[in-house]
Amino acid sequence: MTQPDFEEVFVFVLGKTPQVITETIYCLMQQQPPIVPHRIYILTTTEGKRTLEIQLLESGHLEGLFREFGHRPLAREDLQIIVFRARDGTPLSDIRTSQDNEAVGDFITAFIKDLAQDPRVRLHCSLAGGRKTMGFYLGMALSFFGRPWDKLYHVLVDPKLESRPDFFYPSSQWLQGESVSLIDLADLPFVRLRDRIDLTQSGFRQLVQEGQRAIDLAIFQEPVRINLKELLLIIGNRAVNLPPVLLAFYRVFLLQKVTRCKNPARPCCGPCSDCFLSLAELSGPSVYDVVLEGLKEIYGPRSGRVENFKNRWQKRGGIDQDVILQYVSKINRAFRIADLGIPYRISPVGKRYRKRYGIHLDRSLIRIM
Repeated sequence: MTQPDFEEVFVFVLGKTPQVITETIYCLMQQQPPIVPHRIYILTTTEGKRTLEIQLLESGHLEGLFREFGHRPLAREDLQIIVFRARDGTPLSDIRTSQDNEAVGDFITAFIKDLAQDPRVRLHCSLAGGRKTMGFYLGMALSFFGRPWDKLYHVLVDPKLESRPDFFYPSSQWLQGESVSLIDLADLPFVRLRDRIDLTQSGFRQLVQEGQRAIDLAIFQEPVRINLKELLLIIGNRAVNLPPVLLAFYRVFLLQKVTRCKNPARPCCGPCSDCFLSLAELSGPSVYDVVLEGLKEIYGPRSGRVENFKNRWQKRGGIDQDVILQYVSKINRAFRIADLGIPYRISPVGKRYRKRYGIHLDRSLIRIM
């Protein structure tokens, strides 16, 4: 497969050590082929911005790095310095309070989310520089929204040089006088949750909670097998006894997951509820037909029980909503008695009068026989 031509976008969080920017860029320029930024974003405080402008831009160190290794310096519009703001919109000179931390976390999360929407962009994010919480938020934001091609780094500098404010990268003059291994770049692996959780949440804290919920579901879910002919519903290694009509009705929700998924490209269901059905849909003719097919499979097409079911509901065009809710209640009661958790139960989502019903079990765990 041909490697796509990405726009290389570098993202830094910065305190008062702008050297991490040139050190990181230097390391990426040394790779084969070299990785040279098309755009750079630096997220910092007002103090960090002042230090950056004096020590890195006005001094010419950033431009000198590009020129020394044969690359054209970035146009000024392709280097953006973005200052964090408090909840009230005030620029932050430092990050000291819990409120400041939350504001910065939400900002970094939203910023990475926006950049990661463009599939032509490859993100190169550096954890070095800034307060530790800034690097933490950046790494977590990449876990939430990063694609397989995005990168996370930490630059490592020889201890002899860490305290040298005049060292920005191994320029030719530095290399003449130094025999130590000056600088290295750690390419950090990170867990990608982009396709595993609901990314519509707006804040960092809410995304963490959603991620934890998805992980908990994934860890504790057990496979579900259903076989109507043998009247079997097995969850993990436990059999659940349901009357035939309830078994046929529960199969509706399993089929929704397996055959009517609206997001088949997603590797797992996570918090997605797009296949859930409203009460009107559950009491409509299509669900009636599926339950009827299930009863025919259990009893045989000429059974008197199948005919009784048809006689009761066919002319009405579906099963009454009150009866549907009774089915749901009885199935969930059976699961509670069997000490089976939320993923297997029929759960409502949405507000009152707009509720939709389904199961949170991942579709990969369902076997319909």
